[in-house]
Amino acid sequence: MCYNQIMKRMLLLLLACAMLTFAGAGEADDLMQQGAKGEEVVRVQTRLFDLGFYTYKPTGSYQTVTKNAVMAYQAASGIMNDGTIGSETMRTLFSRGAKRVDFHAEIPLSFTAQGAITQKGNAMPWDELKGKLAEGAAYTVRNAATGEDAKLVFVSGENHAECTLPTAAGERQRSETMLKAWLGASNSFYKCAVLLELDGQWIAASMQWDGEAHICLYVTGSRSHVQNLPDAEHDANVKKATF
Repeated sequence: MCYNQIMKRMLLLLLACAMLTFAGAGEADDLMQQGAKGEEVVRVQTRLFDLGFYTYKPTGSYQTVTKNAVMAYQAASGIMNDGTIGSETMRTLFSRGAKRVDFHAEIPLSFTAQGAITQKGNAMPWDELKGKLAEGAAYTVRNAATGEDAKLVFVSGENHAECTLPTAAGERQRSETMLKAWLGASNSFYKCAVLLELDGQWIAASMQWDGEAHICLYVTGSRSHVQNLPDAEHDANVKKATF
């Protein structure tokens, strides 16, 4: 084999290796994004919690709160903050030199704990309730302590009801104002006992809001996104709001 043939084959081999490396890098740069679920999401949420960027217990579901935490970490670390975890974000996130949130002597909270429960409803298992909820339909929830009402729109539900705010401007603003009063004005881990109106009856429930548009609604037998485990705080709220 002549010298030119050897060099030609070597160049082709190097080109093939470079193409494989580029393809691998592309896959690595799109590791995780909003909508992902599972143990790897729990691992990322736990790490962000340790670093001070995520102030909510791990859920295993990559939604708005997690995306905001990732974006905050990326911005603090000098990484393009698009909320998608690629190879660079993953590498620095679990490195010894990972950026931590600066310590604050005071952490302001705008939330006042929910008062005594004054209204109660019936218990309904999640397996029964989820078959009665219609996607895109609006439902009334009532604060079990204050008796104030808000509207939620049912989106979907696997382990519990995933809801959002109404789309109509006036109803959305009113419901958002209520949720801010009940659960605080920003992303939080606060939960409150509520009643869900369904077919003329009130169902004992517990609600949680991410501060934007994502709302979780738990009833008897609902489970979290983390390994299908129950949520003790939600369960306690549902029990308090049940006759």
